[in-house]
Amino acid sequence: MEREIYVRRDGKWRRFALAHFSYDNPLANGLVILLGILILLAAIHVHYYDYYHYYHYYNYYS
Repeated sequence: MEREIYVRRDGKWRRFALAHFSYDNPLANGLVILLGILILLAAIHVHYYDYYHYYHYYNYYS
């Protein structure tokens, strides 16, 4: 069974789902690509931030 999201438009409840976008929709695809790039950059930033401070701290006080 599919789960559905209902939103109220013009006083009526309408079904809404991301799956309703077509595969060749440039706006939807572009937004998903940008979101993926932002998540990737955030993960890399967090990894290098933690890595640098962990080893910098222990090398400094060793």
